[in-house]
Amino acid sequence: MRILAIAALVVLSGGQAALAQNTVRYFTGVYGLLEDLDTDVILKETRSGAKVISAELDVCFVPTPNSALRDRFVIALKPQGNRLTGSGQSQDGKRPVTVDLARKTAGGDVSFDGKIKYGDREFKASSADNSDISAREFQEQTAVEDTILENPADFREVTPGNVALRVNREQLADVLKALRGEKVQIQAYSIAPSCDALRRGHLNVQVDVDPERATALVAKARSLPGVTKAGWTSGGIDLTRALRIPSANWRDANSQIDRTKIGNAIAKAAASALNGQPGNAEWDEITGELTVYVKRPDATVPGLGLTEVIEVPVVVSAEKPGATETLVIRIGQLSSEIEDEGEAPRLSITRNQSETDSTEPAGSDDVLGALAREMQAEVWDTDKDVWRK
Repeated sequence: MRILAIAALVVLSGGQAALAQNTVRYFTGVYGLLEDLDTDVILKETRSGAKVISAELDVCFVPTPNSALRDRFVIALKPQGNRLTGSGQSQDGKRPVTVDLARKTAGGDVSFDGKIKYGDREFKASSADNSDISAREFQEQTAVEDTILENPADFREVTPGNVALRVNREQLADVLKALRGEKVQIQAYSIAPSCDALRRGHLNVQVDVDPERATALVAKARSLPGVTKAGWTSGGIDLTRALRIPSANWRDANSQIDRTKIGNAIAKAAASALNGQPGNAEWDEITGELTVYVKRPDATVPGLGLTEVIEVPVVVSAEKPGATETLVIRIGQLSSEIEDEGEAPRLSITRNQSETDSTEPAGSDDVLGALAREMQAEVWDTDKDVWRK
């Protein structure tokens, strides 16, 4: 009996050792499995030593060229000699899928050749020079940071007018219909079909809204079927150039921001810093962003009498959700255009700037200081992350 028990223990230990030797490896960026269709492929292999004992093929793809839609299939593959075979159904299209791939190793790279059938279409699959990564590397590569803060203590890591809703894919249309009655701006990229959404089962819908209405919007969103998380995210004007003031003198009798008063004050201070004349102060009714215009003579062509029109983007909001004691004023990146405001006929002048051009009009860095003096405000110290006089 003792001999049998020891033998059983040896067998068991040997089986556990063999199991412990199994490794999981991933191939990402495998191209050519569906010929010229745009694909995003993840191939997972479980190996015992160098032998593949199981595999899973996850293919997200555009069903037809130039389509805005995506479909996906996840097929468990069975090793048969040097072949990987399996069948299943696509996630959205509900089309039958069969996979038959020959797997070959050359040096450190792996190639896959064979055929994949999707519905009534058969594709010649051919992908060479694929290298694998470990499970840990795959997790690091595919990790997604959660950028939605449901109850931020303040608007430091997130911005006051940028709201995000985590929405189940199946209920996306209903959620967007519910937002039609709100004054909001949806970021198109956040509702576009994507492979990430197919794999996760949800989308993070990015919504721009007036900071004064953001808290109410978040509360409403949380009550909508299909919304699993709602809160604030980053993406707007940050605190790089920001100041803080008590709000008592800048709210009306209804506790709303006095847009005329604060807009005129900002325009006056900006004009002083930029050596110009204050122009219009326009508020966006959807996003709540303020744009102040300052005009000054432009010297590009002396004697022509051109005018430089400078735009100063500003966000005015509470310091944190639901607060009314203070206001934070954030100044974004300034831009300018040259205009001919003389008597007709006038020149039409355009300035083409690349999206990466960060050049601002002369005097832009002085606007914050001028506004802080005008309003006797505290200024955000980006080095120490504190407000200071």
